[in-house]
Amino acid sequence: MMPGAHILADAFADDPLMTLFWPDPLRRRKALPYFWESRIASRLREGLVDTVHDESGDPACIALWEPEHVESPIAKPFTLLRALGRGLPRALPAVRRIDATRPRTPHLYLAAIGTRPDLQGRGHASALLARRLTGDVPEAFLVSTRFENVAFYERFGFRRGADLVLGPATTLYPMSRAR
Repeated sequence: MMPGAHILADAFADDPLMTLFWPDPLRRRKALPYFWESRIASRLREGLVDTVHDESGDPACIALWEPEHVESPIAKPFTLLRALGRGLPRALPAVRRIDATRPRTPHLYLAAIGTRPDLQGRGHASALLARRLTGDVPEAFLVSTRFENVAFYERFGFRRGADLVLGPATTLYPMSRAR
């Protein structure tokens, strides 16, 4: 298992979107490392994977990106299907609706960013965002799965678009950042 998969699994353990995919917390805990392993593998194949390490050299935070004109293919499809299991009928429509919020113009897409829970609040995610969003960056886009993270992304120039309601307990927040 890729180390980043466990970081993202822990960071997204109680995430509203992941809870929609896997309502049962035990099933979610088992599925998330496989889900994230597939997502990391797809960005390693066609995309960008950024990592920042803690003081001892261990991975602390990971970000998954898709550059302009790239939609990362599904890598490790059996791993992804194994992870989703009975959550597939909930996940597919949600992913389609999320994808429909993406800009039609070329953009850098932040697919996910997560920090080990024991290291959150120490600036690791900020460092990864600052590293990728400097210089001649195209328009950037992300979907925040938690309202409390919206202000964090606004500090990097992202602006909130129309909320995406996926269910009674799941509202997502598409955000864009102009050049």
